[in-house]
Amino acid sequence: MYQSYLQKLTTLILIVGLAQSLVAQEPIYSYSFTDSLEGWTPEAISSSNPDSSGNALWVWTPNGNAGSGAFNNGATPIGSASGGGALLFDSDGLDNGGDQEGFGLGPAPSPQKGEITSPVLDFSSETRVLLSFYQYYRYFAKDDGDPDPSTADFNTPASSFEISNDGGATWISFEVNQDIGPNEATRATDIIVEDISDIAAGQSEVMLKFVWDGEYYFWLIDDVQFFNERGVDLKIEAFTNINNFETPDFMLANDTADLEIAIVNVGDADVTDSVMVWTRVLDNDLNLLYSDTGYFEGIGHLDTLIYDFENWTPDLLPQNGPTQNYILAYNVRVKGDTMGEVVKPDDNVDFNGFIVRDFSARKVPGGDGIGFSGATGTGEFEDFAWGNVFVLPPNVTESLEVARVTFDCFTTDIDNDPLAGKNVLVYLAELPYDSVPRPDTLLNEVVDRADINDRLLERNIDDLLADGVIGIGSYQFTQEDDESSDPFSVELTNFINDEEPVTLTPGNQYFAIVHYQGTANTIAQEVNQSYPMFQVSSMSYYVSRIDGFFAIGSINGAGDTLSYAENVASIALELQLSTAVDENPLPEQSVRVFPNPASDYVRVDVNFENPTDATVFIADLNGRILVSDTRKGIQSQQLTYDMTGYPSGSYIVRLSTKEGTKTEQIVVTH
Repeated sequence: MYQSYLQKLTTLILIVGLAQSLVAQEPIYSYSFTDSLEGWTPEAISSSNPDSSGNALWVWTPNGNAGSGAFNNGATPIGSASGGGALLFDSDGLDNGGDQEGFGLGPAPSPQKGEITSPVLDFSSETRVLLSFYQYYRYFAKDDGDPDPSTADFNTPASSFEISNDGGATWISFEVNQDIGPNEATRATDIIVEDISDIAAGQSEVMLKFVWDGEYYFWLIDDVQFFNERGVDLKIEAFTNINNFETPDFMLANDTADLEIAIVNVGDADVTDSVMVWTRVLDNDLNLLYSDTGYFEGIGHLDTLIYDFENWTPDLLPQNGPTQNYILAYNVRVKGDTMGEVVKPDDNVDFNGFIVRDFSARKVPGGDGIGFSGATGTGEFEDFAWGNVFVLPPNVTESLEVARVTFDCFTTDIDNDPLAGKNVLVYLAELPYDSVPRPDTLLNEVVDRADINDRLLERNIDDLLADGVIGIGSYQFTQEDDESSDPFSVELTNFINDEEPVTLTPGNQYFAIVHYQGTANTIAQEVNQSYPMFQVSSMSYYVSRIDGFFAIGSINGAGDTLSYAENVASIALELQLSTAVDENPLPEQSVRVFPNPASDYVRVDVNFENPTDATVFIADLNGRILVSDTRKGIQSQQLTYDMTGYPSGSYIVRLSTKEGTKTEQIVVTH
């Protein structure tokens, strides 16, 4: 799901024009594959069915799409500058022929190996040669030569290219996409650049070939070009994201987001002109909601500079329905340069999505199929725990209940060891608001590691749980769970009083922990690597490695600087509205809810003495929130909510402010 969302974002970014124009230095050779293979020669090498090996071919795809595979049909085409046709190795389609039940029944069952080779290229007059090409690649596994699928290599890419300078007699291989894990994909606009001068410069019989060697899904190649200079080339090295991938609107509003960008000059020389950087927040229809711009007075060759934008404190973002997608984008270019960059323009723009979703606080967009178990490296396993930090800002006007904690994990299949029968514990700990610091800068922040350790990180798990646990639950895995890819869900019990709900207090931080112990320590907690975090956000605990929790990736173990959180646990909170009566009721005349019973709509008539921030919640009788609507500075206003999409029955309508609440039960009839 997240990959398809990123594919859509890629298309939107190209439409909105953040990618720069492609007019500058001329390539030595250029292949756009607009109408044909343009003299490139495909060769089938192998298939798991030897009788079908001759079908394992690269092909020309006229629309630049990912072929006819059952699991890629309709995938976003490659986002190359030229558009149109492209080279394709369609491992998916070759294996199943477009039938989801047809594994191994296609024209060349996977794993397959196929190559496609360029014409002979003459670089005899060149002292430098750069190879550049657009790619769109989706990966599952590398062919390890073993017919047993359980031994598949999930760490080595299926994609490589090779260079020859003797007309194809000998070849030197280059792996690409080492950072793409199982079931992950590059962006459709990805560009690879490799300096091949040591092999190709001054040579007259150079050849290039692309090699697919793996199983599932595809590799698209377009706009293969060769240059003798890189020219001006600025690269976005890193950037910060919104604090959670999914956040309820009432938590995101007024919660400061630190937007920063790090750029590096990977071009051929110093840039002496002003460099412009900017950030934008857009909705799903590309409406601009926020922007900020900054400048550097030049940047030296291979230097890295960090720009910290004015911290963005979101007001309420427009939301149509319970879930709304947004885009946070960054861009860099030399001010006044209308030429743009050619060799690698895709790294001048970078972006990520985030979601406003009613009552889901999710740090990352689910797991990436990568996880960590209690393996010690000696064949033994130890108990371990992972947890994510969530913040309920002080400005939230309503105490909320935790409906459940959700998490992603999977069996590591040690000796065919299933999930079924194992049990994990889940805790929710309440921490003071400043337990995990939220520094003003992230990309170059120096932190007091000892202070963080004292406050949270290096504490024994039992001490932490004894000090702050407010909710506890457990999950017993079943046989059905071994076949499921859905997140696991645990309802929590109040640790102090099991008759009371688990309630969150505005102004505190919370630590949601999944504890794998006993036979469950062979299970892997799934993590995400596609949503970069620089703030302390996800922590793990292993008994033999450190006496307490420590931040994964968020704190560099060699020093006291923050660094990219490489692995963030897929652990989330699902919230709900308390169904309790008003502890601090608003004056009767200040709020009126009508009609009751209602049919098509319900109205909330507000009449405050002074402008007031308020949130209207509509929930079912179990507290599951259906509508949340936060308004800033309202005084006298009538708010209308459409109820036609909800079944007949009883509902709770609550208006919440810092001064108090007003709750009424209404009946909806259709």
